[in-house]
Amino acid sequence: MGATVQVRDLDEGVQERLRLAAEREGMSLSAFLRRELTRLVDQLEIRARADALRSRNRLGVSKDFFSGISSDQIVAMIREDRDR
Repeated sequence: MGATVQVRDLDEGVQERLRLAAEREGMSLSAFLRRELTRLVDQLEIRARADALRSRNRLGVSKDFFSGISSDQIVAMIREDRDR
């Protein structure tokens, strides 16, 4: 059996809207919330992966990979690699 989650001080209007949404779906409130929380976690994981991808450049290295290296040093490294 999974974990039990309790939400305190939830606005009664929110609780009623959730109950009605569950009823429209033909689900218990508990089953509805379980499904919606699972969807939320999936969305959070997708966002985290997207953020990680955005933080990388075309070379697949993080943006801070070249921090502390001057542009002259980077150009020299590129030329050295090209001349091999």
